[in-house]
Amino acid sequence: MLRRVALVVACGLAAFRLRAEDPPAPPEGFRWKQVASVKAAFLMPEGWFFQEERKGDIRAFFISKENIAKGGEFATGLTVNVVKLKEGSVLERARTVIAQYAQLGEVQKLWEEENGALQLYGARIHVTKDPPLFTEHLLAIGNTRTNTLYIVLFESPDASWDEAWKKGEVMLGNFLLDDEF
Repeated sequence: MLRRVALVVACGLAAFRLRAEDPPAPPEGFRWKQVASVKAAFLMPEGWFFQEERKGDIRAFFISKENIAKGGEFATGLTVNVVKLKEGSVLERARTVIAQYAQLGEVQKLWEEENGALQLYGARIHVTKDPPLFTEHLLAIGNTRTNTLYIVLFESPDASWDEAWKKGEVMLGNFLLDDEF
């Protein structure tokens, strides 16, 4: 069953609501990117790029302002890693992910929210370990029904964060996950 993940970033709260299989109309300047391999859909800004990879048990995809296929990396964009854990607690792993990322710099916000099988841990981190300085908005979502971990990360250099976050907030504010995956 698809659940809509609606994240209210300003308050640091998240809510999960049931959704039909077809996503709602996207906001102006965005389109839905269906990711069949993980039964999810994310908002993608018009003119941005998509790339999907699989390494071992990890499915990864990227929605980026820069074309990864040309440069091999990006400065502004969304990264999603999805892994079905074979052992261990998905909730413990999600908390560990947040703690590991928090070591990269200054934690500006930290929160958690739960709805049914989905438990969300979130953080905004100003990364100061390695120049150039940048900001990350990170979600670690554990699906206790399927033991699946979703790591959803939007990042951008500090110099362009305010402008980039206008798109990132929309992207992280609405996406669809199938809680049966």
